[in-house]
Amino acid sequence: MKKIIFYSLFMLLSTMSAAKDYPVLTANTLANNTVTSQGKVTYLKFWATWCTYCVEEMPLLEQSFQQANNHYQVIAINIGFNQSKKGVQAYLDKHNYQFPTVFDGNGKITQQFQVLGTPQHILIDENGKEIYRSALFTDELQQHLSTLQGAN
Repeated sequence: MKKIIFYSLFMLLSTMSAAKDYPVLTANTLANNTVTSQGKVTYLKFWATWCTYCVEEMPLLEQSFQQANNHYQVIAINIGFNQSKKGVQAYLDKHNYQFPTVFDGNGKITQQFQVLGTPQHILIDENGKEIYRSALFTDELQQHLSTLQGAN
């Protein structure tokens, strides 16, 4: 029962928090490409391979990446906790996921975006202002992404 109450409270707080401004994210992906949020609407998903909800939502992340069409960018942030770059890359390769993935081995990005659990979805505008945050891939997040794609 305590887990249900904690999870419900976590979900409520994660969607009710006031919009935040974040500094520019610049990081190297597992493919050794540099990604940055500067001047770009960015959809960040914080995740881990051992997180059941994260894994269940990965096809939705790939779909969002494929549909972005330069209207926004998708960056997956593996939180690095009990993970290895090699293991994460093997997981991505096994499922043929194409979205850029950053391995946050030291936890700095996770801390920068004040992520307390996985999964965590954060949509930020081109100036780093939080547009939307949720613990799960919600209908509201899908609506935000569809609006950015120009498909209301």
